[in-house]
Amino acid sequence: MAAPDLVGGLERWLVELARKWERFFANDRQVPVPPERERAALEQRLREMSRAELPTAAERFRQDQLMHRFATLNQLWQRQLRQREEARQGAAAARRALNDPPPPPVSDSGEEYRRVFRQYVEALGRAGKGAPVGFDRFRDALETQRRQFEAQGSEVEGFEVLVEGERVRVRARVRRGRQA
Repeated sequence: MAAPDLVGGLERWLVELARKWERFFANDRQVPVPPERERAALEQRLREMSRAELPTAAERFRQDQLMHRFATLNQLWQRQLRQREEARQGAAAARRALNDPPPPPVSDSGEEYRRVFRQYVEALGRAGKGAPVGFDRFRDALETQRRQFEAQGSEVEGFEVLVEGERVRVRARVRRGRQA
């Protein structure tokens, strides 16, 4: 096969591979797993082609362009796979957090933290996100925030969950200055 035919064939292969990846990310049932074997085979073929001497500058240019396009698409596919896996892990963590049995009540603030955590996880679920932390880390963060406000001379009356667009956050309700 002549070099121009080789580059053209590899370009067609890359286009077909890009379609398979798009179908995989679109959850097409005909492409249930990432086309990783095809990607690796094309990468190997491109590596072999890059070692060959091409007779004209135009053919070298087409080869370089093809290599760059493959590298760009490969980065995109790996990033999308990583994002998909992180979303799965977040959703699994949220399910675990919702299914955890509540701990025995220790104090009123413990129940308040549990209530705010449930509201937080529910709001994240409605926003299509998973809980980034478990209850213990969530409670510790709120306790730290409460201590910081108290060190500044403020009193924390409670916490509330705020949803701003796709952003979900927890805010302390603070009364400035200590009440005697």
